[in-house]
Amino acid sequence: MKYAIISDIHGNNIALQNVIADAKQHQVDAYIFVGDYCVCAPWPKGVTETLQNIKNAFVVKGNEESYLNIPESDDGQFEISRWSRNQLLPEQIEWLNQLPEQLEIEDVDYKIFIAHKSESFIGTVEFDNFGPSLLAEQNRSIAHNEMLDKVNNILEQNKEFLDKQKQIPKGIYIFGHSHIQWHKEIDGHLYINPGSCGLPLDCETYFGAPYTLLTVDKGGVSVEERRIKYDVYDLINQVKETSQYKEAYVWSEVTFQEWIHSRDHIDFFLKYVEEYANKIGDDRRPFAKETWREAFTAWEAHREMNDVYIQRGREEWLDIADSDWYMSYRKEDVIREIL
Repeated sequence: MKYAIISDIHGNNIALQNVIADAKQHQVDAYIFVGDYCVCAPWPKGVTETLQNIKNAFVVKGNEESYLNIPESDDGQFEISRWSRNQLLPEQIEWLNQLPEQLEIEDVDYKIFIAHKSESFIGTVEFDNFGPSLLAEQNRSIAHNEMLDKVNNILEQNKEFLDKQKQIPKGIYIFGHSHIQWHKEIDGHLYINPGSCGLPLDCETYFGAPYTLLTVDKGGVSVEERRIKYDVYDLINQVKETSQYKEAYVWSEVTFQEWIHSRDHIDFFLKYVEEYANKIGDDRRPFAKETWREAFTAWEAHREMNDVYIQRGREEWLDIADSDWYMSYRKEDVIREIL
């Protein structure tokens, strides 16, 4: 059988439809969906409808599905999750909630194990060594073949990974979560991360929607990694036409930067908001809406400094920037109106 493996759609139905169209051209027999279907882009309803109606699909739950169940609040940090939840029908939320966290299927003589996170199989080696934040710190961009070489070199020498592998049976292991596309075969174990269909963070040199084709037959197993190009600025403009852009402006804008650069921004922004909140004496968590938006205004006002923050670390960033600079961008001095 030929499978299309798709993960981390994050509400981006435009990316998903592009990927499905390509998969149909390659005459796939079945689909494997690996979690995180909502939050970030404003089409969770369309994504969920597609997953519910597609034939021959194996679907597991991701961590973002749990955020659809957060309680009502007036914080800023989770306004994107509440907005996404409000777009879904009650029966769609129920369907997402009842998805299994793991699946195991068998094709020919191969067992295929599916979960959202690689931690379910090989521990924390992925995020500890080539997770999206680390990749962003180390690279402005990196070609995909270089990324695969990097992963191969790490895994072939990583004792934690090799020890974990001894504890799991031989087979095909499929997971997502990191938003970085890679695969590796070693000693009868094939590991596949299809990357993020809707929000790639692999520092790739061009924008697109990654997914992976897996063929399993009596002749063996083959893997083809694909990345479907489409217009990132058209995508952004379409988001700006939705109510998400008004109601979850900050998260939308950070997502735009991640799309444009194919690099992690949100992890660094969250660390920055934590520092900002501590500086102004706001100990509320999740972050208050005012603090959330003020911090973003300051972050944007010094966008040229953000690469220093991401790639060189907080200490060097503070050496360059006035440590009290963000205080001058409190609400009374905002540069951009965020309403």
